[in-house]
Amino acid sequence: MPKIRSFRGIRYNPDAVDLSTVLCPPYDAVLPQQVDDYYNRSPYNAVRLVLGKQSPKDTKESNRYTRARDLFRQWLQENTLIQDEKPALYYHEHTYMLGDKPQTRRGIIASVRLDDGDKKTIRPHEYTVKSPKLDRLRLMSEVRTNFSSVFGVYSDTKKLVESKIRPALGSPLIDFSTRDEAQKLWIIDDPSRVEQITKMMLNKKILIADGHHRYETAKIYRDRMRAATHKNDGNQNFDYIQMYLINMDEGIRILPTHRVIIDSMGVGLVDLEYRIKEIFNMIPFDNKKAFLLALNKGGHGNMGLYVKGIPRFYLLQTARGPELDKYLPPDSHPLLKDLDVTILHECIIDPIMGISSNMENKRILFTSKADEAIDMVTKEQADIAFLLNPPSMDEIMQIADAGLRMPQKSTNFYPKAPTGLVFHSLE
Repeated sequence: MPKIRSFRGIRYNPDAVDLSTVLCPPYDAVLPQQVDDYYNRSPYNAVRLVLGKQSPKDTKESNRYTRARDLFRQWLQENTLIQDEKPALYYHEHTYMLGDKPQTRRGIIASVRLDDGDKKTIRPHEYTVKSPKLDRLRLMSEVRTNFSSVFGVYSDTKKLVESKIRPALGSPLIDFSTRDEAQKLWIIDDPSRVEQITKMMLNKKILIADGHHRYETAKIYRDRMRAATHKNDGNQNFDYIQMYLINMDEGIRILPTHRVIIDSMGVGLVDLEYRIKEIFNMIPFDNKKAFLLALNKGGHGNMGLYVKGIPRFYLLQTARGPELDKYLPPDSHPLLKDLDVTILHECIIDPIMGISSNMENKRILFTSKADEAIDMVTKEQADIAFLLNPPSMDEIMQIADAGLRMPQKSTNFYPKAPTGLVFHSLE
């Protein structure tokens, strides 16, 4: 069972900054073309800490990581950032637009002990790759702070936090809105209330919805700190990580993650048709709207294909049974080989495109926006777009419970936990 505890959060001083201008998504959800926008919103925007700009003049002593460290210290010294006097849990309400309808998601930001040894109370569901972990480790080693929360999901059908804690909170300490979002934050520092919440969480399993690289990096950092300090009691700040905990029974939105092949290495529609004809039934569409509607309605077992230079879209309906099985690794777990994302990688992207599903490769990009994937191909910025439907929450939980992992970027839980609400010191 996971151990949850309160912590002395570091927060933006509402008297010093405009809070509506300082939040940003987690570092890996900020697109390159969005970085300048977040920089321009405020000289105190959290993107300057989590995704500092690189310079050709960077050295081992002066780089994006040391600049984040120095900026963080400066903001603390000048009281742009303040640390709460009492350990607390932080209750957050995030209202956002889904289509033309407002939605509200509620969560608790807490300090959660990292799994140790063979314990599996916190469960991943996706593979990770090396370079993002090296990047986050360099940042963590300099700033010794969690700037972004790992997004964790648990199940509580009785909705105890929402029914027992939320009604007694009163007015939020922080309450502000941007153009299409609203943020409310309560500080829960009453010891009896904190104990009540931590007891509620004792028997919960936590699924890592977002932040796999940050979670694995935190474990590497913890092990290094244990070796350096000889403190192995499991109660140090570096034994914990900041998590944003959401009850899945309150409703979870999962977006698809489409695959965009930047360079197909000469593979075109004719090659694909020949190589996949035994696995997929290809249904052509001349109209994009009708194609996307058919993809969404088709659900599980349906994928989309759009190839540069071909004025037509294709719905790929997956065959099942022996015809498909012979194209999948013989040791494939039944839970994995039934996933559309597994079939796409094992039957097309890996063997035909030569892009391994769990390795870094600059020939592939990921997006949750179908129009963006299609536009990249239309504008000849990419060669092929493969469109997917998202996996269900049940599928993800079954895979995590079985100790299995999906290919990287298989899920996109929406919206991301905002960065900048509160920071978690590791010292």
